[in-house]
Amino acid sequence: MDTVNKVVLITGGSSGIGQETARILGKDGVGVIVNYNRNEHGAEETKAIVESQGGRCIMVQADVSNKEKVDMMVEKAIETFGQIDILVNNAGAAIKRSSFLDIDEELWDKTYDVNVKSMFLVSQAVLKHMVQRKSGKVINISSVAARRGGAGESIHYASTKGAVNTLTVGLAKEFAPHGILVNGIAPGFIMSPFQEKYSTQERIDRIIPTIPLKRAGTAKDIAEMVSFLASDAANYIMGETFTVSGGR
Repeated sequence: MDTVNKVVLITGGSSGIGQETARILGKDGVGVIVNYNRNEHGAEETKAIVESQGGRCIMVQADVSNKEKVDMMVEKAIETFGQIDILVNNAGAAIKRSSFLDIDEELWDKTYDVNVKSMFLVSQAVLKHMVQRKSGKVINISSVAARRGGAGESIHYASTKGAVNTLTVGLAKEFAPHGILVNGIAPGFIMSPFQEKYSTQERIDRIIPTIPLKRAGTAKDIAEMVSFLASDAANYIMGETFTVSGGR
């Protein structure tokens, strides 16, 4: 792969898609900065995976919805590696499922803090650095929920992912003149700690038969797409959000 000697910052890198992305990019010679908030054990596991393959990796704890913490994280990353070539905005959460009439203001605000404000803060901090270097790639993890709407259980979450898609297009247009490419990925139903936390077995059993490929996706399915967008094979792609959903 053509990412050797490059550096990636992965938010929410302590499990699932983030951890698998770290594994794949680390194996290909990319220096990895693993961001985590509360899951220190998972971040340590990610670091051990990358280093077991001969890769370079550091862990940085930061609540990515907090500007001060984000700025400190990016400073530490650049202090350690000297650069950030790839940003994977992966941190996100559904917080909890709720019908629309039961969503309170606290749940709405927290969902936007975790899924949208965090992406704004981290992107802004990293893009300042990328603009100076006239190069970089930003990959935003969205969701098919942005198009499906999350009706009945997660409109608050789905609407944040719609915002992520809009942010992806806007950033792509603004930063293309600086040599920076911004794209997104919209995962479908992915079996990961995310689903283990937010889905019941009944829901899993109900959804999988509706997927044309008749299986849930894996973190590896998404991480491989991240790897492609991070590579030189994707150097003429910008402003797109690619659905990886098994056809759902």
